[in-house]
Amino acid sequence: MPTPQKAPPTPQTAPNVKLSFFKLNVPDMDAALEFYGKVFCFSIVQTFDEGAFLEHILALPGQEAGPNLLLVAYKDGRDVSVGPGHGPVGLVTDDIEALCAKAVEAGADTIVPIFDMGPVKVGIVLDPWGHELELLQFPAG
Repeated sequence: MPTPQKAPPTPQTAPNVKLSFFKLNVPDMDAALEFYGKVFCFSIVQTFDEGAFLEHILALPGQEAGPNLLLVAYKDGRDVSVGPGHGPVGLVTDDIEALCAKAVEAGADTIVPIFDMGPVKVGIVLDPWGHELELLQFPAG
């Protein structure tokens, strides 16, 4: 017999929570900044240059308050290869075909070609460092 699932707390009893950021470790900060800036128009809103790492907080135009994308490069050269225990970062666009083409031109690999999931178009690319980016286009209106 299946174990009953616990329901998540209702909004009335849950603390107030706001999604703040996604963090990606990258081996080459300059190349990552170029990719995410060129393809998605992310720009740096804050930087932390610490002894062990360099971290840039990125924002999309008009979304400086977040949620943000953080890129982190460790200064000790540690392995930051992407493993199997993560899911994609989701991005919504009004022109998925153009965005996918732009991402591939900038070094991304298509792993799931654009397809229709009901009225939504979906495609998944890997950035040049292996992070999955799930691109969505909702119907106009």
